[in-house]
Order: sequence, then C-alpha cells, then structure tokens
Amino acid sequence: MQTDSKASMESRARAARFWGVAVLIGVLGGCTSSAGEQAEETPPRVVDSTRVMPANGSTEVTLSGRITAAEQTSLSFEISGEIESLAVDVGDSFAAGDTLAVLDDARYQLEYQRSVAAEREAKATLDEAKLAYDRQNSLREKGYTSQSQLDSARASLDAARSRYESAMASRRLAERDLRLTALKAPFTGSVSQRRVEPSERVSPNQTILDVISDRDGFEVDTSVPETLIGRLHDGEPQQVHIPALGDERIPARIKHIGTQPQSSNNYPVVLTLPQPLDGLRSGMTAQVHLKLANGEAEDATLVRIPLTALVYDGDEKAHVLRIGADRTLERVDVAIAHVDERIASVTGALQAGQRIVARGAEFVSPGEVVDLMGQGPERYN
Repeated sequence: MQTDSKASMESRARAARFWGVAVLIGVLGGCTSSAGEQAEETPPRVVDSTRVMPANGSTEVTLSGRITAAEQTSLSFEISGEIESLAVDVGDSFAAGDTLAVLDDARYQLEYQRSVAAEREAKATLDEAKLAYDRQNSLREKGYTSQSQLDSARASLDAARSRYESAMASRRLAERDLRLTALKAPFTGSVSQRRVEPSERVSPNQTILDVISDRDGFEVDTSVPETLIGRLHDGEPQQVHIPALGDERIPARIKHIGTQPQSSNNYPVVLTLPQPLDGLRSGMTAQVHLKLANGEAEDATLVRIPLTALVYDGDEKAHVLRIGADRTLERVDVAIAHVDERIASVTGALQAGQRIVARGAEFVSPGEVVDLMGQGPERYN
C-alpha cells in the first residue's frame, strides 16, 4: 500500500511539473509576441529638414543697426570765454544762421578797440614816412641831398608800411574774435544734446551743442562680418525694419561700405532712407535685412545647403542624407566648394528643391524611414 501511494504521489508531481512548464512557455510566447507587436508599432524618427537651394539665389541676413542723422555735427567756439546765454535746449529747432549761444564779449570788445587805435597810429606813422620820403626824393632830384638820405627815408617808409599792415591784420583778427563770440547755426536742424550751461567758462573747440540737420534725412548704421562684406555693393537696394514705427519693412539703399574693420572684424555699412518717415528720430534701433549676392553664380553645378546638414566622413569627405518621396533616407556624397557664414556651397548628386536632413543627420541612417518636423518657412539664417 505504501508503494502504491508513493507511485501515485510521483505521478501527480510529474503532472504538476508538466503543466508548469507549459504555462511558462505560454507566458514567454505571449511576451515575445507583445514585444514584436510593440516593435512594429514604433513610430519613425522625426527629423528637421530643409530644401536644397540653387547657388544663384540670394541669402538674407538680419543685422542690428541704429538710426543716425545724415548730417550731424558738434558745435564749439573757436575762442575761450564765459557763456553769456544759450538760446536753445535739447530738442529745440533752429534755422541756418540763427544765434545759438553767446560768449561774454567785454574782453574782445576791448581788444578790438585797442587794435583799431593801433591801426590808426600805424597809418599816421606811414603817412608821415611817405611825406618824408617824397620830400627827400624831390630834393635828391634837384641835387640838394645825398643818396644815403634818400635811402634812409625809403627804409623808414618801408618799415612804417609793414607796421601798418601788421596793425590792420591785428584789427581784423580782433574783429573776427569779436564776431566769433556768437555761435551761429550752420544749417537748419535741431539740438540733440547740450553740453554746457550759462555762466560756464569754455575753452576753444570745447563742444557746446550736438546738432542734427533736417535737410538730408536719416541713415542707418550697421556692421557686417568680414565673411559677408564682399557680397555687398554700393547703391544696392535693401530693406530696414524700425520696431518703433511698426512692423513694415522700409526701402533703403547702401550708401557707404567701410574699408577698415571695427571690433571683431566687422565692417561699417551705412544705408540711406530715401523716404521721409514721421516719428523717426536719431538713435532709434533698426533691423537691417540684407540680401547677399552669391559669389558662385557662374557655376551651375553648385547648390547651397546649411552647414548643419553636412556629415563628415574623414579625409575631407562629407555627405548628406536626402529624403525621398517615401521619406526614406538616402546617402549623397558631396564636395564642399565654399563655406560662407552658416551656408555651404557643394557639388554632388543634389538638385535644387530636393529635401535633406537639415541637422542631426549623425543620429539617423540611410534606408531609415523618417517623419518631417514642421517648422514653417525654411530659412538659412
């Protein structure tokens, strides 16, 4: 009986092990099936894309700028003195020839009067020397005097004439200094800054007023990196946006391209604003939208792509990933012809209008199917 009971227990144990293995296989099979279904449902990667641009197109860059008056200057006295009066303040308008500031002229009045008296004295001395010379000359013709006496009279006359000419120059200089005690406006405009106050003593060439002209309008000053300056030319039409005046772009034209770089190898560029604008003031900020000509337009095989689209393979070789109609990635080898700012001009089996991965191409592979990130209008800057 014990033997039969023991055999029965072993039989039940084998049955339990069999069903346990069966359940485990079923569970593992279900997990494998779920993992496979989950792998099949993994969505394609999303990539940032852009279209290949022709090399004979144009690139637009946006730079910061500042509004300045086309004609502006700092006014100062040529002489020293104490400010007696100031007729204008910041923001005041004036006409050409208006008196803007006046120095105390008491000293210059005295200088002028002294110079006038010195000139009269020199003129009297000259007249006396001329009479003496004429008398000696007449006597010499009659033989009543010697040649040495005539020569002495001529020398005295020449010296008197020199003193008189010097006195006249001193009188004119004193007259000029007296006239310069009044600071006149060189053109019609307005005051942008006043640097002194009444009763203040100023020295020659010390700035009294900063003024801007109304007759030549306003300009926009900006600076362009050395990598782009060669693609701009005098007289080219461009556009400017002045945030303080609204959202519209304003036509402008390049007036001057600097030949000496400023800080960070940026070159100054000046644009003119041909149309008058209400509310425009010197010092306002501006955004300058420059259309840049591409230097490689003569080569029809070149296309332009962002630098971020390039994947470098070593040995100066590179490729991009082209996105096919079915959104499958395809490797395209390219040769870099020119690099400019954030754009590369390349040759290879690329055509303008084709779509490529714009950035992050290192993280996807040829043959992979991708989705496109919607970024609105594609830009190169």
